[in-house]
Amino acid sequence: MTDAIDPKYFRQVMGQVPTCVTVVTTMVDGEPKAMVIGSFVSVSLDPPMAGFFCTTDSYSWQQLQEGRALGVNVLGADQIDVSNACMREPDERFDGLDWVDVDGAPRIAGTAAFITMTLDQIVDAGDHQFALCNVTSMDMPDEPIEPVIFYGGRYRTLAAEST
Repeated sequence: MTDAIDPKYFRQVMGQVPTCVTVVTTMVDGEPKAMVIGSFVSVSLDPPMAGFFCTTDSYSWQQLQEGRALGVNVLGADQIDVSNACMREPDERFDGLDWVDVDGAPRIAGTAAFITMTLDQIVDAGDHQFALCNVTSMDMPDEPIEPVIFYGGRYRTLAAEST
């Protein structure tokens, strides 16, 4: 039998796994809503599905579930300020941001990629829930934009490519 894993140590070790930085968005009663997510993942190619994890009792997660569409904004290396903005008070998250409504999913300008989805099912996973979604559309710039990642408790950019 193994000893219980200390939650702080678990978080520290899992911090060694680099994650993408995304802002998941929706519209609720004509107002944009957003949540920063570091667990976005591709799930299936056929049919196209993706998903992400949220803390079960998160107010922002509750808001996202109220929208009819979800937008995943994959942030570029120069958009750390966007991530920080989307962690402000819920009604202030879009203050100063350039965005457009794409079929009920706010698209933030300048992102590395934008994916629209609809929620298929919610799976309980401990103190989190997994949002399994159907991808309905996706887009990226003609010239790729370097993404920002989160690693070791800090925002980072990708190092030069190895050959």
